[in-house]
Amino acid sequence: MSNEVYFDVLFPTFVLYSDNTNIVTDEIVKLSKKIITENADKPYYSNCTSTVKTNGNILEMPAFADIKKAIIFTLGAYVQKLKIDGTDLRFSASWLNLYNKHGYQDLHNHNGSKISGVFYIKSEGNKDLIFQSPSHFFQPITPDFTEINLDNCSNVEYHSEPGRCYIFPSHLMHRTLPATSERISLSFNII
Repeated sequence: MSNEVYFDVLFPTFVLYSDNTNIVTDEIVKLSKKIITENADKPYYSNCTSTVKTNGNILEMPAFADIKKAIIFTLGAYVQKLKIDGTDLRFSASWLNLYNKHGYQDLHNHNGSKISGVFYIKSEGNKDLIFQSPSHFFQPITPDFTEINLDNCSNVEYHSEPGRCYIFPSHLMHRTLPATSERISLSFNII
């Protein structure tokens, strides 16, 4: 009998983020609001206005070139960390979301893509982006933990800082808490 113990971390889920505060300008905020207003749609059962169904190519607009570069830089770090062949990866959609006070997104994932992300254009920087553990709905009885940490939690909350870009696997369930003031984000999918 051996006293050695072996510990493997299986099937981890990676969320990568970067801060790009220098590229969020008043002009980008105004343009984003204008685009959302002109293409207003409420495609969700929540208080969010989006261009997801009406203008899904935001990152192709020249005004968003700096944001696109920041996203591509962050994506490069993500594919390098996970050893993903990024040769043929491309944006399949990018859209703007406007949350007025109390606006939120229900729990969802991004079907039909490999990698997804969000770039915050305007927000209060609150901890209001929530990622749900992939095993959350599959464990009928949760053990009593002596400490909650990233290895055993069901949800992780992240700050929605202006200029912050999050990249994550498209299957990862996520949602937002109600906004305390106006919040604008740019979401995207990669195939």
